[in-house]
Amino acid sequence: MRKKSVLALLLALMMILSGCALVSKDEAKDNARVIIDVNGETVTKQVVSGYVRNQISQNEYYNQLFSSYYGYSSMYPTDEATVTKQVVESLVTNLVLKQKAVALGMDQMTDEEKAHAEEHAKEHYDSFLQSVISAYLKDSGLEGDELNAAAEKYVAENDIKTADGRSTYEDFLKSALEDEAVEKLEADIVKDVTVSEDEIKADFDAKVEDAKAATEADPDAYGKNVMNGTTVYYAPAGYRMVKQILVAVSDEDSKAADEAQTALTEAQDALTNAAEDADKDALQAAVDAAQAAYDEAKAAGMANAKAKADEVYAKATAEGADFDALISEYSADHMPETGYAIREGFASFVEPFVTGAMALQNVGDVSEPVESTYGYHIIKYVSDVQEGPVDLETVRAGISDSLLATKKDDLTESTIKQWTEEATVKTFLDRMN
Repeated sequence: MRKKSVLALLLALMMILSGCALVSKDEAKDNARVIIDVNGETVTKQVVSGYVRNQISQNEYYNQLFSSYYGYSSMYPTDEATVTKQVVESLVTNLVLKQKAVALGMDQMTDEEKAHAEEHAKEHYDSFLQSVISAYLKDSGLEGDELNAAAEKYVAENDIKTADGRSTYEDFLKSALEDEAVEKLEADIVKDVTVSEDEIKADFDAKVEDAKAATEADPDAYGKNVMNGTTVYYAPAGYRMVKQILVAVSDEDSKAADEAQTALTEAQDALTNAAEDADKDALQAAVDAAQAAYDEAKAAGMANAKAKADEVYAKATAEGADFDALISEYSADHMPETGYAIREGFASFVEPFVTGAMALQNVGDVSEPVESTYGYHIIKYVSDVQEGPVDLETVRAGISDSLLATKKDDLTESTIKQWTEEATVKTFLDRMN
């Protein structure tokens, strides 16, 4: 889908503060050089530079975030030349849209639209003042209205501005009204876009074929998608739906086993790192004792879990039992609401669970507690999965929404491209050096 680059730069409000009073005459002259000219409306080097610094900082933050959580690196560009090109393209597009919005009368606002713009203007202006307070007045000792008044005074006296030159509430309101007009314009572009039944059916058929090919390459693909909550379009033969109540070892028993394992590790380390003249027999005896204590703690935890599982199994097989209610009350597993899709040999679950699930003969059957490394599984055979494409009606809304969004994005991009080509656009990237 199309990235909302047009407003992203202008609405992000990650303020770049600058004090123009401290700039030399030569630097001021350089900052005033025109970098973008769209139908005679210009953007200076100072504004573009502010956005570039802002975008680079934001991209560095995102790269660090993705690296920390997902191991990705350099997902977003941070070199000045690339970012400058992107910023200039976005600012050109924004100017084209603002001018077109005025030409088409989108700047004529209803009272509701004006109120919406005023709300955003105040929110962004308050954020601007807070950035000034954080940067220059955090130790002022002032609070509330007095602090805000001091911030406004500091802004005026030191010519503090945002990256695009805003410093007063009136500046922020003007920008918010322009943004409101652009949003109206973009909505007007796509107001007549629809998705036909033939388009929905064609996309569904294509997704079914892709899903079928995926399951042929990986028979577990369907079960994985069900487990992950991914939309499925085709079900291969051999699957059934099951639900489970997982009775795990209690936290108390797990803690005892962990402590016993720690003691065992320490005893083993003591034996491994012992000096030549150490009493190895005594150290080995300590390891053996720690091993026995650990085995006993594990066995006790599993025995307690088994006793609990037997109680739950009795409830699950009682006449009129509500298996879903028992899942909510006793299960340690975060299972999808529909359950798991299982087939013979399914590799995404431990073997005892799969074997226990596939051993059930009839829909509605409930297994006795099945032991695995996770504890004890009480499994219910919920239903069979019919081979073939899923019912179109179950995925229609998702397909329609996706197609509609794509068509809107494509039309918006092509329309903006046409308007940009029709405009008189001049850019002077060489002046950024």
